[in-house]
Amino acid sequence: MRRHETDFTSLIAGLLFAGIAIAYLLHLAVGFTIDPELVVPALLIGLGVAGLAGSLVAVRRRNGGPGQPLGETETFEDDHASR
Repeated sequence: MRRHETDFTSLIAGLLFAGIAIAYLLHLAVGFTIDPELVVPALLIGLGVAGLAGSLVAVRRRNGGPGQPLGETETFEDDHASR
């Protein structure tokens, strides 16, 4: 099997939805109280954080990985020096 990159956005989103599903199952089984006014905003914030983490990882991979600081991959002068 071919090795592939980890998709952190999908991982975090899946964990959030699994956590909410477990909380609702606990509510049905033992009466664990869930406030929907807190669950929905928490889910949306979690998905936003997952999207931000995914985009930051994509930018880091595109710019050469963790060994190279962001912003030092190419400059305006380097791009226009040969013209």
